[in-house]
Amino acid sequence: MFSMNGKIALVTGGAGGIGEAVVRAYVEAGARVGILDRDAERLEAVTRDLGDAVVGIHGSVERMADNVRAVRETVDAFGGLTTFVGNAGVGAGNLTLAQMPVDRLEEAIDEIFAINVRGYLLGARAALPEVLRAQGSMIFSTSIAGYRAVDDGVLYVASKHADVGIVRQLAWEFAPRVRVNGVAIGVAKTNMEGLECLDQPTVDAVLPGAEEVIPLEVIPEAADHAGAFVYLASDRASVATGECIWTDSGFGIRGIGSPRGGSALDPDALTL
Repeated sequence: MFSMNGKIALVTGGAGGIGEAVVRAYVEAGARVGILDRDAERLEAVTRDLGDAVVGIHGSVERMADNVRAVRETVDAFGGLTTFVGNAGVGAGNLTLAQMPVDRLEEAIDEIFAINVRGYLLGARAALPEVLRAQGSMIFSTSIAGYRAVDDGVLYVASKHADVGIVRQLAWEFAPRVRVNGVAIGVAKTNMEGLECLDQPTVDAVLPGAEEVIPLEVIPEAADHAGAFVYLASDRASVATGECIWTDSGFGIRGIGSPRGGSALDPDALTL
């Protein structure tokens, strides 16, 4: 594990799923962490479990005031801010554009972009002065949906393409004093919140049969993705900026005829 001793992070959406896994990995690596999350019950549970290493801030990434308050309370608790992690996000129930109810389409677009895109930009702007002083870094949860068509639906895919753009542009705008990177997450055993305007429930983020079509076969736990966030926040990533680490279980290299080409490999049958 890369060291995060002396690092102070703020993680949005850090009370559940990938965000909680990142918070726990950061604490384990030696960091102190502020957590901004809209779920008060989950937030209380995580902060109670991790104790003095974290501070919980109840609020929504959609509001600038909540982002500013999250930065302030993190700095007040720990004395600064070296790392901002934009992670809070929602899905849209994997609906295609044709499946979207026309009478609520405008609301759905506004809601998903308010959380998945505006939330990242508001958080980055709120965190910038402190992260700039620390010559630190920003990291954003992107997705393989930020690079290609997937089964997650057009609203989610469009928002994640925007997030990749945020990583690339802010890396340029904030260089040379702040590094900006992303983690392009594939599948994980976690839940995805839906859109309130469509009355969508929280659903399993793993689509049925996913393990059959990914090269590595196994569905990762949320914690399996956290190492990339630790690396990017550590001093060992000092020359990495404007990039996304793919933690996608091999989706990006799956074949056409078969998702994986090495299933039949037998070390005992290989001769030199």
